[in-house]
Amino acid sequence: MAGLSVVLALSGCSLTGGEDPTPEPFFKPGEYGGDPLPGTEDLFNLRLSPDGRRVALIRRQTPDEPFDPRYQLWIVDRDGTNPELIAVNVCMIDWSPDSKTLALSVCRGTGTYVYTLDLETREAIQWSGREDQFFSKHTVAPPFWYRDGKRLLVSVWGKDYQQPFARGIYTIDTETGQITGPHVELMESASLGDHDRFVVGVKYTYDRHPLDGNAARYDVGTGAWQWITRFPSDSLDYVRSAIASPAADLVAQSRFVENAWQLFLMRSDGTEVRQITRLGGDIPRWSYDGQQILYRRDVHKGEGARYVPFVYDVASGQSAPLWPALPDSLPPFPPLATQKRVLP
Repeated sequence: MAGLSVVLALSGCSLTGGEDPTPEPFFKPGEYGGDPLPGTEDLFNLRLSPDGRRVALIRRQTPDEPFDPRYQLWIVDRDGTNPELIAVNVCMIDWSPDSKTLALSVCRGTGTYVYTLDLETREAIQWSGREDQFFSKHTVAPPFWYRDGKRLLVSVWGKDYQQPFARGIYTIDTETGQITGPHVELMESASLGDHDRFVVGVKYTYDRHPLDGNAARYDVGTGAWQWITRFPSDSLDYVRSAIASPAADLVAQSRFVENAWQLFLMRSDGTEVRQITRLGGDIPRWSYDGQQILYRRDVHKGEGARYVPFVYDVASGQSAPLWPALPDSLPPFPPLATQKRVLP
């Protein structure tokens, strides 16, 4: 924790925003986050469909069932009802603009694979990890849809033995199969922002630059890129990937400050940074219209965590549970034995 004072000093953030400031840290060390309490859920990467009707989410595991598959992909109605298991071993998800197809990062062993899944026909297409494909190695993730609903932005995050393609961000045309890129080398965890005007991701360099691992912005029109955060390398354990708003010049990021993960907003050039939560929050995911941010919060102030999905309204600056009407603000997941998943 010694590096946190440096993190805050360099972030340039104001400790004000969507919730009232407090003169002292709200959490004591060890009170926020950690392993879920017995019998509780851990849901993350919550994605609201563009039509607003459904939520796709990752369920880390079935509570108290250690032999059940992990990283379960479920889809529920917007009110949290009618949960349906889609796949397991899924790390990241994104909806197509028409809300009919999911792009997935499937995690197996130490590798990741990109798929698209048509939710109407249940047809799944694998886009990486096969020897007969351009992305022949299992080092590609996560996928994000362009707003044309035809292309995917993906990141090559690692380099496997005899890998013929460089690390960086690429575009997959799902209609023609054409691959373009790398648009920027050594960039990963990249998301599209403001109607595909820019990309924000984690950037590395070949020369061990002091800012390696910081967030960077790539301008789609000019092809230029720039750092947008400037944390020292020893503080990056306290900063997580920046996620661009699909519809505005805004970027959300979770940072560990004053003993807890909190959400921050900034412009895509790294300016106008402000903290928008005081009671905790991490793993932010934008709604398609950029009006809301879905995220995870530990509502148990003590050892262990009880995670509840929350939603932050950008216009009002207010946060609330995503499903306040449900018991414990969580969907009623049925037993896995009753579900027939689409992907094995």
